[in-house]
Amino acid sequence: MTAMKHMSLMGITSTAGGVTISGERSVLGRLYEVKWIDGTLADGVGAVLSAVGGVVDTTLLTLTAANSDAVYRPRALVHDATGTALTGTAGGDREMPVIDGVPTLTISSGGSQVSGGCIIYYFDN
Repeated sequence: MTAMKHMSLMGITSTAGGVTISGERSVLGRLYEVKWIDGTLADGVGAVLSAVGGVVDTTLLTLTAANSDAVYRPRALVHDATGTALTGTAGGDREMPVIDGVPTLTISSGGSQVSGGCIIYYFDN
């Protein structure tokens, strides 16, 4: 992996309370961390961070009632050679999820014309 990079996915919601923010470029790499910035979003806000337009669209992080600034380090399950999920109790069965596509943040129930979003930190291959 190369040096860590970051990308800001910040936006202003519509009067209906939602917004979809696409990153400035496609990424092929590993997601390390997501800094959620609540900004002026309403309480009860929901958000989904995805990688869109790669081989398969992938959900990277789903937030519900994300009412405060926070830091998340999402991890994906690993599988054995038969495709069976390995589910250990100490989290050693997890790894940084692959980002393959344009990082995209969809915010719902954010309130009318308010701002917020996230900054993603990733290793680009």
